[in-house]
Amino acid sequence: MGRLDGKTAIVTGAAQGTGEVIARLFADEGAQVVLGDIQHDRGKQIAEEIGGSARFAHLDVRREEDWSAIVAETTEAFGGIDVLVNNAAILLLAPFDEISREDFLRIVEVNQLGPFLGIQAVLPSMKERDGGSIVNIASTDGIKGMNGVAAYASSKWGVRGLTKSAAIELGRYAIRVNAVCPEAGNPNMSAPFFPGNPDLSDVPHRMMQKILKAPGTPVPGSRLKDVANMALFLASDESQSCTAADFVVDAGLTAGWYQEGVPSA
Repeated sequence: MGRLDGKTAIVTGAAQGTGEVIARLFADEGAQVVLGDIQHDRGKQIAEEIGGSARFAHLDVRREEDWSAIVAETTEAFGGIDVLVNNAAILLLAPFDEISREDFLRIVEVNQLGPFLGIQAVLPSMKERDGGSIVNIASTDGIKGMNGVAAYASSKWGVRGLTKSAAIELGRYAIRVNAVCPEAGNPNMSAPFFPGNPDLSDVPHRMMQKILKAPGTPVPGSRLKDVANMALFLASDESQSCTAADFVVDAGLTAGWYQEGVPSA
């Protein structure tokens, strides 16, 4: 018996990276999944690989008409919506004084406006089904500061605020809203901002290396699978008491720093 048996989920940004891993895991756990993305070929391929419990739908998360269309298509195919995973996001790495107004707003439109429109779009269906779970994929950049991510971090801090406000308002309908804050998503999101656009797929988890005291040693398993497992928990009925919360998946990154020379284990 799957942990999401009988549930229907929309996962945005599902044509690659974290969204793809979440969509596949949800389907494995019994959910009917609609993969929303602007990457048609890749999205359709993944849906076909998953099988009859999945389908692809075009979704530009900035556009209300696209949200209306994916909600209508999901409802027609599967009867309604129980889970929404707002995962779609774009990244900008740039010095603070080189970020243009247009670049800043482009990040905010996808990363912050997109989840807002998504929550509004699925709300009627979740009300009809007497509840639901909304999982917003935020970031540890929405918890701490870092150089080079002023636009991206601003949007992810905004996602956390949206999560808490929506949870307070929608709790009366038995709709839970939570945020997952990973240390990193698809590592290749960062590749275009480095010389030569390197393949970063196998970059090991920095903080986990420190915890294991094994620099340069790849960490078993997938970082993205850890994020997907957290999204699965929040989408399932196992997390009925969880709402308006941040669930950090960062191998201790935001806990602090190990100070060399200080007496300790």
